[in-house]
Amino acid sequence: MTIFKIILLHFWKFKWMIIPLALVFFLIAAMFSLFGGTETFESETLGITVVDESGSESSEALIEYLSSSHEATVRDDVSRKVLEEQVFLMEIHGAVIIPDNFDTHVKNGEPAVEIITDERAAASFQLETEVSKFLMFANAQFNDAGALDKDTLQSALDNKVDVELNSDTVIASEENFENAAAYSNFAAYWLMLFIMLSVGNLMSEYNKPELQKRIIAAPVSSTSGAVQILSAQSLVGIFAVLVMFFGLIGLYYDRLEGIPLAHIFVAMVLIMAFTLALQYAINALTTNRFIVNGIANLVTLGLAFLSGIFIPIELFGDGAQRVAEFLPLYHYTQIYASSDITWSDSALSIGILVLYTIVFMIIGIIFSNQRKSTQL
Repeated sequence: MTIFKIILLHFWKFKWMIIPLALVFFLIAAMFSLFGGTETFESETLGITVVDESGSESSEALIEYLSSSHEATVRDDVSRKVLEEQVFLMEIHGAVIIPDNFDTHVKNGEPAVEIITDERAAASFQLETEVSKFLMFANAQFNDAGALDKDTLQSALDNKVDVELNSDTVIASEENFENAAAYSNFAAYWLMLFIMLSVGNLMSEYNKPELQKRIIAAPVSSTSGAVQILSAQSLVGIFAVLVMFFGLIGLYYDRLEGIPLAHIFVAMVLIMAFTLALQYAINALTTNRFIVNGIANLVTLGLAFLSGIFIPIELFGDGAQRVAEFLPLYHYTQIYASSDITWSDSALSIGILVLYTIVFMIIGIIFSNQRKSTQL
């Protein structure tokens, strides 16, 4: 157990770097979950430019409806390219182009207008919903003579239904889960960065030539040495996992309903094991502290962004989403993907993370043996 003790002693040397790092990232993770959502929803007044090429009674009704809730400006001296530029520069939320055959399309239930918006913004969905609602009601308000009954249409659009949600428990549980999931997502980034920086610097000290010569001369097999190294690193990793896991419980001790704590704990342990295996492989390739720290930052940030930790993966394109499905952090989030997830649902992601860990551990052992062979 000599190597095991050496690793822990070297780790203790970095305690004044590790403890502040743990506290800082824990506070960031806590804020990431507490301020990641909102309990209230507010409608937004949109700035809309309307190009009316129809000039019909129906188009005037549409403009009147949009103006009742939003800032709708009617223009006929602007091109489609200019409208696209205004949307891109966020001068307006969107534009609606009403063609000259607007009435015919509405009567036939066909696409009747062209909407120009930034599809990445929430305003795009809001504007499309407003226009779709008008067209649906307008289609039903044309009489036998083909004229639009504006009064009935306006009355239908003004009617509202009061909805009262009875399941407060379900809403609270879902909110608890979303906050805990946001915390756990950021915890994965913190765990990876913390382990790669602390263990990386520790192993840079451990791999110094004078210490390695003594270890090589000792009657310890490569496999035994690797097991002792990984055991000491695992002890450090478990400490980090416990800090983050009990931090989650501490933040939500009175709101744990709906939070799959067992799945989150397993996910943290698995991402810790994967990171240790990855760091072991990196340290087997290089002992340069600056390179190790650079790789740590590059890998953790890259995986966090591509796996949906910082940005919801639903906002990615199809290609980026397919890439994310091959990344370990993506499968980390899938272990606790919903509040009612079962172990059978998360079994595939658990298996993939275990396979990633085994592969990088084997790679690390191979390169470590090759390095020792060249040093003999």
